[in-house]
Amino acid sequence: MGLFDKAKNAFTGGQATGGQDWTAQAQAAQELANQSLREAGYTDGSPVTMANAGAVSAAMSADHDVLNAYGQELNRIIAIGAPGTSVIRSAVDTGERTAGNPWYLLEIEVTLPGTGPYTVQKREMVAPQFLAGYAEGTVHEIKVDPADPNKTAFTS
Repeated sequence: MGLFDKAKNAFTGGQATGGQDWTAQAQAAQELANQSLREAGYTDGSPVTMANAGAVSAAMSADHDVLNAYGQELNRIIAIGAPGTSVIRSAVDTGERTAGNPWYLLEIEVTLPGTGPYTVQKREMVAPQFLAGYAEGTVHEIKVDPADPNKTAFTS
């Protein structure tokens, strides 16, 4: 039996070597992609088609821009900020989502070396798998913008 005969036999009827069903795997992958798009808020769970591709792409692009600006601002504060500590006093889900991740309005108590504590309200995107780390009473290292003590970035 030649190489091409083996390849033909391997894929006959949608079956691959080892009994894998490539058709079923492709369907499962498509369902996972559809679920991810739904969870991110880009579709209702249906596949991306020519009819909705423009809208899905525009939403993804807008989220990309928000995430990019958010990350750049956090990186700026981390680069120039004064180190301190913070305690989360409250966390309220704003209902806003970017790429499926919720935004929270956090009230944090900030303490910088040599100063007394003060309270800041901070809008923070927190992925669901990290939400427990932002519970009330948790302590975090923080950097504070020297030009505006209300601008902060968590470093822990």
